[in-house]
Amino acid sequence: MVVTWVAFDLGNVVLRQTGALPELSELLTADPAQFTEAYFAHRSDYDRRSDPTVFWSSVAATAGFGTPDAALIQELVRVDDLGWSVVDPETLRLVDELHEAGLALAVLSNAPSSMGRLVQEQAWATHFQRLYFSGDLGLVKPERDIYRHLLGDLGAEPGDVAFLDDRADNVEAAIEAGIHGFVFTDAAQARTDLKSIGVPLRDR
Repeated sequence: MVVTWVAFDLGNVVLRQTGALPELSELLTADPAQFTEAYFAHRSDYDRRSDPTVFWSSVAATAGFGTPDAALIQELVRVDDLGWSVVDPETLRLVDELHEAGLALAVLSNAPSSMGRLVQEQAWATHFQRLYFSGDLGLVKPERDIYRHLLGDLGAEPGDVAFLDDRADNVEAAIEAGIHGFVFTDAAQARTDLKSIGVPLRDR
């Protein structure tokens, strides 16, 4: 089959790793190391349920901080979403080239709904015909059902789709679903991987 869709993860792929963790820990007056551990310990549930009160209250409790009030939670959400919103320019160039080559593009991201709404407002997001966020779907990678949803909504066969994600477990689950999956390390490697399955990209 010919690949007609390329689906991208966001964090550490299209978007850079967040730089907001120090500011977030300061907002909670928490030890940075304890905060970071708590943040990632509770993140998957947040990505699935998009409940900022539950997430930030859980992070605060684990990090030894009292329950944050509504105003602080709102600020934590704002800083957190912005921290994950910095585009990687090399990946964006790859997105532009795939778009110019006529490939259909999608996002499949573990992210809360608030992050999804922020992404949808960005100019670069217009290159993507479909944007899927775990917080909207109630499903997270690497669960099988999120890949089934992707394929069903795209109306695509698994072999029609290539998928790039920085996490090996997410890629392995995509491959199990029959999708062409590649672990993303940088745009140059992604270019090589996509060309290996016949995606029409120029040599650079």
